[in-house]
Amino acid sequence: MEMHKNNRRWTDEDAAYVRLHLGKASLEDMAADLRRSPMSVRLYILRNRLTTGQAVRRNLLLEMLKMKFRHPEDFSPTRAFYEETGIGQRRYWNLYFGRKAITEKEYAAVAEYLGVTINEAFQSRQLELFEEK
Repeated sequence: MEMHKNNRRWTDEDAAYVRLHLGKASLEDMAADLRRSPMSVRLYILRNRLTTGQAVRRNLLLEMLKMKFRHPEDFSPTRAFYEETGIGQRRYWNLYFGRKAITEKEYAAVAEYLGVTINEAFQSRQLELFEEK
């Protein structure tokens, strides 16, 4: 097996390649093309919380997280978050990755937890009217 250079930084091109091929190519194939180890590719995917097959039309949870955090991946839910919002860990990650749609009750609970005002939350949801044709 070919040895790979350790601790090589991920370039924008590497990241774009992984996003484009995630779910279409194996870790081994992507690793070979990127001249990295399969573990390196896997860890990159996990670190950046990449996923395949977003199912919902609009990921309202992610949009709200983007309002509060420049990079939504910086937010890590805690036990207190799960308890105060009533959203379980598995449900949260399904919402985060867009595999499930957030309910109005969950949306309101997350908004309250994050300190997003009703006005900010409403404006975020209304942007869709002007962005889509």
